[in-house]
Amino acid sequence: MKKLAVIISSILLSSAATTAMAADSYNSISNLGYQFTDSNNDDQFSIDSTYYFSPKKTLGPYDQFEYINKQTNVFGSYTDNDASDVTSVGGEYFYKDVVFGASYENSDFGSNDESYAFTAGYFFNPDLLAKAKFVENDDGEDYALFSLAYNYMLNGTDYVGVTVESDDDFDYRSVAAKYFVDLQEGNFLTVEGTFNSISEADDTWDVETNYYFSKATSVFASYDKEDAYTFGAQHFFNQNLGLKVGYGNNADDSDNDAYFANMRYQF
Repeated sequence: MKKLAVIISSILLSSAATTAMAADSYNSISNLGYQFTDSNNDDQFSIDSTYYFSPKKTLGPYDQFEYINKQTNVFGSYTDNDASDVTSVGGEYFYKDVVFGASYENSDFGSNDESYAFTAGYFFNPDLLAKAKFVENDDGEDYALFSLAYNYMLNGTDYVGVTVESDDDFDYRSVAAKYFVDLQEGNFLTVEGTFNSISEADDTWDVETNYYFSKATSVFASYDKEDAYTFGAQHFFNQNLGLKVGYGNNADDSDNDAYFANMRYQF
């Protein structure tokens, strides 16, 4: 009996080690996107990249990571369409239980609109982060946002994450939530949604779900309060390169067709 217990323990430890080794990790994640909207013949191109100074581990699928980021990083993005272009750069620095961040954004809608953002946060524990963000606009009103993010681990991989956010006047309130579950045998599921409430404006909400046939291949769908929807698929050709394609419209058959694709590269 004692020998059997040793054998079983060895098998369990070997399985746990194999699972840990199976997790992929990345330092850099970049996206190159294109979208075409049929109703106004609008082309939009976008590119973004984030570099993490320590490896960021996946939860199984190549594009799924922990709910609250804890890795120091720098990032940049650029978006261009027929009406405007937007450029942003920034970064976050994590030290023990605190995080500091800064970013710059330039929006060109015929005239340049520049803004600067500064953030500071504190981890009450590894799964609870409070953060304050202060935004200074050159051509608009300055404002502050306060948020609280909580990650509840259901087991070693599955979690429910919730983030609540408000501005300093409580005119804007937001709740975002995400559920990630390992369905076993290589299948995974995510369900996430956001609810926004703005004083003197209609509330808005949206939901999205992703089903993974494997850590490389998935399908997705989304829907919002205005009856806009999207659906599509994503596939990673290897652990570094993935392609996502999709279609969007509105349930009222408004001929507002949108086609989009995104190439993702991570290493």
